[in-house]
Amino acid sequence: MKHSTQKSLDELLADLPREIAPPRNLWRGISRRMDRAPRRARPMAYAAAAGLVCACVASALTWVILRSHASSPASQLATRLPHIEEPMNARYVAARDELELNFRQRLALLDPATRARIEASLAVIRSAHEDIRKALAGDPGSPVLEQLWQSTWHDELDLYDHVVRATQPTMTRT
Repeated sequence: MKHSTQKSLDELLADLPREIAPPRNLWRGISRRMDRAPRRARPMAYAAAAGLVCACVASALTWVILRSHASSPASQLATRLPHIEEPMNARYVAARDELELNFRQRLALLDPATRARIEASLAVIRSAHEDIRKALAGDPGSPVLEQLWQSTWHDELDLYDHVVRATQPTMTRT
């Protein structure tokens, strides 16, 4: 319901003046505002803060997961039964022995300097394997040490395989 004293919006807009002349002293205020340096955001500070928050959240989640894993029955069994023995599967042992024999034969074909570097690399791998085995004896439930220990097996076998492949005679078609 509209009161007779109340004007419509269109009437109010029609009553507004079409132009307003600014007072003469306006420019001083505008120029003062333009001279001020704009406030700058600090994107590096925001990025650093976001990174810190993400790192804290990731650390907390990792801690919770590792703590729950450490109390699981499987990890308790792993700590009671250390499994740091070399694999005893007969097929594995036979395949490894054959690969090592082939490696030794092919290694003899290489020049002495190359052979010495490969032997030094093999010594480093075996030394690391032994160091990790000793560390595992002290902490048999460590999944990181277990993974590193298995990795040294793979590194040794990969070295054997690389030497055998590199010294294989090339196949030619006739």
